[in-house]
Amino acid sequence: MSARTFIALGWALALGLTACSGKAGNVTGPTTDPGRQEPGPGPDTGPAGGYVLERINGSAPGQLVTIANPDGSVIGLYRFDAGSTLELDAKQAFHLTLRYTDDKEQLGIDDSGRYDPAGPVSQDGALPLTFASAFYGDAFTAVVLGDIVALKYDFDGDGQMDTSFGFRRE
Repeated sequence: MSARTFIALGWALALGLTACSGKAGNVTGPTTDPGRQEPGPGPDTGPAGGYVLERINGSAPGQLVTIANPDGSVIGLYRFDAGSTLELDAKQAFHLTLRYTDDKEQLGIDDSGRYDPAGPVSQDGALPLTFASAFYGDAFTAVVLGDIVALKYDFDGDGQMDTSFGFRRE
């Protein structure tokens, strides 16, 4: 008997036993056990979820990045930690944790507050968001596209959006 014939007979036998049992793998008879049920798609949580830092003004975490105001005045030269995170919950609260160093000491920014849609989803699937900081009292904007959140942030607190951050969903 060839291997191909043997495999075909094995499948025929397995299908026959499955047809007789009422449940695959149970050759003793029908059962009322529905077996493992896969959950259906849950409610759409939109952008809610955990995100990790992927880009800072076009640079990757771990690289030295010059942060500057729109007029070109330098704020500082920093190295951002890949462990920096953005958490968006389904109730539209956010928590931003930026960890970075100036190569002399460890620094960080923690910000939290609320985010809201700032308009409809665009044709390319981008969702604009507005963030309102409960901690600093300011606001900033972001766009969610797929598993990426890109935001403009006032890093030095002078009222000018000076830094772009990109976060990828964990």
